[in-house]
Amino acid sequence: MKWFKAAFLLFGMAFFLQGCTHMGKSKDTMITNKIQTQKNCFGRYEVELPEYMFMRGGNYNFDNFYLEIVQSLKAGRPTIEKDWIRYIKSVIAPDMRKDSISAGSKIVHQDMKSNPRVIVEYINTTIGNSSLARLYMFSSFYLKHFPERNEWLLLNGGSIELPRPLPDDQLRQQVQRKLDAQMDDINKITYKPYPHFAPGFCLDNEYHYYPGRLEKNESYSIYWHSKREGSKTFLSVEVKTYLKGEEADMESRVSKGKLLQLFFPSTTVEVGGMKGELYTSRDKSNPSAREFQWIPSHVETGNHMKPLIKIAGRFDTRDLPPELRDKVSGEELAMWVLGSIKMRKGADEDIQMFAQ
Repeated sequence: MKWFKAAFLLFGMAFFLQGCTHMGKSKDTMITNKIQTQKNCFGRYEVELPEYMFMRGGNYNFDNFYLEIVQSLKAGRPTIEKDWIRYIKSVIAPDMRKDSISAGSKIVHQDMKSNPRVIVEYINTTIGNSSLARLYMFSSFYLKHFPERNEWLLLNGGSIELPRPLPDDQLRQQVQRKLDAQMDDINKITYKPYPHFAPGFCLDNEYHYYPGRLEKNESYSIYWHSKREGSKTFLSVEVKTYLKGEEADMESRVSKGKLLQLFFPSTTVEVGGMKGELYTSRDKSNPSAREFQWIPSHVETGNHMKPLIKIAGRFDTRDLPPELRDKVSGEELAMWVLGSIKMRKGADEDIQMFAQ
């Protein structure tokens, strides 16, 4: 038994040291071969990527609003306000059809003078025997203008749900209170080009959000892709903080990822200050490409410093200049990128200030 424990310990140490060795080699390889890289900012973190990669998608879900930063950012479009109204009306039109389960839904508020612009839909929940019949439900949509940039950002407010019944004046007051909270947070989105040490969240390398408090619902996923035509190189990062009491949901997501342990060998790698397991595999159709997934070893509910981070990617050395393709491996590219992911300096100020 003692021999078994010693062998098991040595085996684990070998995997850990293997990860450290790969990390060191990948860093030396990238520097030696002078691969051009660029730092990118997302959420509380930063990552260094080959310069041929760009942010293709980014979804942020906070306490009071949701946005897709890439698709929702519009620049220099004179008809944006009219286009936005037309778009929102098309989104909510299905709720208003006579044959819809939400028939009777309607726009109850529209303000095109405020910043952000706002449209509010009342969703009728009283048809049928739905459990939602006990609730008033409202959806809110926003269009924020950044005059200094002449850019616009489309956002969805968090769903507003209130118990039935309520007197009309009390219902209006409570809805208005929630709309005010949403607008206050949306107006805390600012143009702040990276690099910087501001607390809070990078939405991309140009826009930033800091609510001045610790967000309870902190969830975002970012996706980068290669600019090279026909390339399948990508990197995706998902970050979610779970609250106390959400242990079952968290464990469910973590356990699904750990099924990889049954089929693939892993290497221990530190990402964003958290140790985790890296799983890599060869692309059967392309010898120059490597696919990988990284899953943290330890996640804590209620701890914003140890959120659930899930990383997946595929790196193909054919994206590199021809003279470098035989000098750098897909594994080295992946290890370099993972090693560069760190919590951005200053990003945890709200955690240190407000965490209990």
